[in-house]
Amino acid sequence: MGEFLVSKAGIGYLIIYGTQVFNLSLVMAGILILVIISFILYNIIMYLEKILLKNSKEA
Repeated sequence: MGEFLVSKAGIGYLIIYGTQVFNLSLVMAGILILVIISFILYNIIMYLEKILLKNSKEA
């Protein structure tokens, strides 16, 4: 949330700027980018968790 309030660059700025100029496609593109990044990071964490739990059971 802080990114949206004080951003001067980045995805948060892109979304806020898009809402100020009534550019819905810009806002949706920013949200889509956030969803994709979140999905990728979530899958990386799940993969690492699986590896670490597997290694801890063997020890």
